[in-house]
Amino acid sequence: MNQFDPKQFLDAQFEGAMDTKVIPVPVGEYIAVVEKVDTRAWQSKADPSKSGIALDVTWNIDDAGVKEATGRDKVTVTQSIMLDLTPAGGLDFGKGRNVRLGRLREALGLNVPGQPFGFRMLEGKVAKITIGHRPGQQPGDVFADVNEVVRA
Repeated sequence: MNQFDPKQFLDAQFEGAMDTKVIPVPVGEYIAVVEKVDTRAWQSKADPSKSGIALDVTWNIDDAGVKEATGRDKVTVTQSIMLDLTPAGGLDFGKGRNVRLGRLREALGLNVPGQPFGFRMLEGKVAKITIGHRPGQQPGDVFADVNEVVRA
């Protein structure tokens, strides 16, 4: 069995051109599994005084038609949810706050009063997601977005 050598790989030469455009997941509804969750800090490019925390939910779509359409063996899409936080830095449970997170939790059966919740509880859960498209910054670029999540 060969051992992968990162230094040797770095010095290797390759031939051929690579794609410069991602083929997005087609618009539609799909059954998907939450593969991974992560949080990240964000700051507005337009107004640097605006910043916060986002929850990134990676959905795995195991659909033969989508795999064929995208040319990938594994198809994932990421849903980003900007979180509302309290002044102390906790998750805000107030009226009209974290509605997108509440809808996600509801679709996954995790929005139960009195039941503890942690973001890692989302992993492995199944739902029906609706994919839409949005244009990218470069002409002709199109990206898939998770527009809605409902119970499977």
